[in-house]
Amino acid sequence: MSRAPIVVYRALIQTQLNDSIPSRIQTVVDQFSGLVFAGQDLSSHLTQFVGFCSRLAAHLDGRDVTESSDLTLAIDVLDHFASTSKWWTMTRQDPSLVIRPPSHDSREFIKSASLVHLGGDTLGRITGSVEKLSRFLEDQGVTDADQITELCETMVAVWALLSAFICKNLGRSATSESDFESAYDVTRVLLFYVSYDDLRALTAIRRLATSTIIPKAAEVCFSPASEKRIESSLAGQIEAAHVELLSKTLPTTPSATRAILTNSLRFLMQLQAARQGIIRIEEEQFDSLVLGTMDLLDKAGISPNLLQNEQAVGEILKSLKPDAILDERMSMIGRRLESLIADSAGSREFLLQHSRLVPRLTSLLLFLALGTKKTKNSLTDSDVKRAIILTNRVVSGW
Repeated sequence: MSRAPIVVYRALIQTQLNDSIPSRIQTVVDQFSGLVFAGQDLSSHLTQFVGFCSRLAAHLDGRDVTESSDLTLAIDVLDHFASTSKWWTMTRQDPSLVIRPPSHDSREFIKSASLVHLGGDTLGRITGSVEKLSRFLEDQGVTDADQITELCETMVAVWALLSAFICKNLGRSATSESDFESAYDVTRVLLFYVSYDDLRALTAIRRLATSTIIPKAAEVCFSPASEKRIESSLAGQIEAAHVELLSKTLPTTPSATRAILTNSLRFLMQLQAARQGIIRIEEEQFDSLVLGTMDLLDKAGISPNLLQNEQAVGEILKSLKPDAILDERMSMIGRRLESLIADSAGSREFLLQHSRLVPRLTSLLLFLALGTKKTKNSLTDSDVKRAIILTNRVVSGW
């Protein structure tokens, strides 16, 4: 669903930054001071970009004053564009921010933007687009010249920065007209098409993977008796009954789908055990932890009775149909989780020692996506983004 341009532009003009936000933005961008880009200090372009994303986030959440969460989201959006590749391929038909593993360090990449030269064609297109935007605002009844100037300056900074990022990603040092066209299109998709959950998911997956409870949960093990209880549970029986479907759904992450129910159960039990200081789940603790698991699912919007209803679970599993696009995106989400967890732990050795962690997290994410769907249609990107947000809430303890 698209948003009316004038409504969004007015919101960007009228939305105010909370009094504490400007100084916090300055703290973030100060590390890039002294680097010149497009005739100005690089930090000034970054200030405009972060302020732009903060205001947009507040607008999408129905507010006219930004909050700390909007600034956090804006920085995560900047990191997304500065640390990954191929994001400029997003379109109005598929306006999703595809969560990908990083391809380079975001801070070093941002610094390297100062080495990019804005070509004459790029500058010409920026000038023409600013004039067009100014006329549009005047035609739509925006009469405050200072407000028009401020918004136009913001858009110039956003277009220039994204053009440079695209150029640098493609291995060039001078922007072309096509770089601007891609940056212009991406900006319009952000403004008028991207959902709020798409933006929130960038922050949610980072917080999820870097939560301090994650390594503690990964350390929790199951006694043989507890493992047997899980395998013989109704969840295990349902997986066995749908093994053919679950094995073929996502070829690149088969362990996450093949054991989607029992993996989810295991991770939620580990999560609760870690919060209680339990390092090994014995059979006598099994029932109380399962009850707690049902409470967590209830808070996430899934009926506690769902896992006791074989027919109902079977129906939602049918929504997990083989899909090449979903398979690719879930694979990238898994790799993003691995990257963030490894960075948080300080070494990939942690993932080697706890190889079941990311598959279990991915299973829970998929189960929450399926269990909170409002339709019987196949799983979509928006379902997955909602599930990332819910999974983070579950892990963070609300």
